[in-house]
Amino acid sequence: MLMTTEAPSSTPLAASMELRPLHGVEEMVAASELLAQIWKVQNAQSPLSPELLTAFAHAGNYVAGGFSGHELMAVCIGFFYPPRANALHSHIAGVRPDAAGTGWGSALKYHQRDWCLERGVTRVTWTYDPLVARNAYFNIHKLGCDVEVYLPDFYGSMSDGVNYGQHSDRLMVAWRLEQSQTQRTDERQGPAVLRSVGGRPQLDLKQAASVSRCTLEIPTDIEALRRRQPEAAIDWRLALRRALDVLLQEGWVVVDFDRQGHYCLARSI
Repeated sequence: MLMTTEAPSSTPLAASMELRPLHGVEEMVAASELLAQIWKVQNAQSPLSPELLTAFAHAGNYVAGGFSGHELMAVCIGFFYPPRANALHSHIAGVRPDAAGTGWGSALKYHQRDWCLERGVTRVTWTYDPLVARNAYFNIHKLGCDVEVYLPDFYGSMSDGVNYGQHSDRLMVAWRLEQSQTQRTDERQGPAVLRSVGGRPQLDLKQAASVSRCTLEIPTDIEALRRRQPEAAIDWRLALRRALDVLLQEGWVVVDFDRQGHYCLARSI
């Protein structure tokens, strides 16, 4: 179930927040270096080089940042789909580590929404690691994004400090900008097809055979688990991959993600 309210034109901003497109070589270098800091690599191995950011911006794509005074605190980069798709793929977004959880990511996402609507873009997609609970909650519960497809090992082997040694599975989600802003209100219902038992995943897909609702539990902090028990993190990756791959192909739909770390699914009628 969805409870809808009219979407604001933008998210409320603290007085110190300035959100805008990036311009010039100096700002592109700063953005590239911030991405390197967030992904824990050297500047030369940044996910996006200053040259590529410059080319994206020059071609009219979304290359934006959030500033506190003269300090770059957050960046978000997206590029357009083929003509007539009226869509943007938001490839990467990040917030300076010491500013995480202070509203920069949310503010920049709503800036991206306004920027897209001004240009007739009505759909924004992006991928995220489905094991990162805070991102799942933001994308699905707060923004009301639709889960479109599970992408196993989407980027192949990754060497950055965040993803090294882990499969690069991603969920593709779509944010439909012309719809009223949605507040997910689905309560957790049905059996826990995937759940934690002693910190390890226990998967039982048979429980989904005769019900119309089910849940999939994930760790509340997968990053910490990767540091402490990397083998357990891999087990969770493979279990969630199996669960979502099977259920989505069978027509199940992700309807919510709760604060306790559960994907809530409903069988499509």
